[in-house]
Amino acid sequence: MTDQVSPFTKEQLIPQEETLEIYKHKGELFIGIPKENAYQEKRVCLTPDAVAAMTAHGHRVLVETKAGHAANFSDKDYSEAGAEITSSTKKVFSCPMILKVEPPTLEELDLMNPRTTYISGLQLKTQKKEYFQ
Repeated sequence: MTDQVSPFTKEQLIPQEETLEIYKHKGELFIGIPKENAYQEKRVCLTPDAVAAMTAHGHRVLVETKAGHAANFSDKDYSEAGAEITSSTKKVFSCPMILKVEPPTLEELDLMNPRTTYISGLQLKTQKKEYFQ
């Protein structure tokens, strides 16, 4: 039996990390943040800091005017973070993605495109079967 000599050093045979280039796709998301209209709801889905992070990565955020008012965030805070501000509820609900704290009302469901991605809390026990149909 003959000893076969490897053309590689011992260090070269140890698996090495490989750094791959990650391509950034700018402007992938267009997110709508409507004003919460549920009784005593003071929260908002995205803070101005979160909006700044989203817009810094090329995403668009459309915030309904006074959406953050109850949470002590002004429209100016959102616009300085890179969000677009609108007074049109219909325009916010026409976004391809909507983030909201409360589940949509029946009126809000009527404003949405059937292909909209809607992210919110959902209280199953507080809704009737017809709501989901």
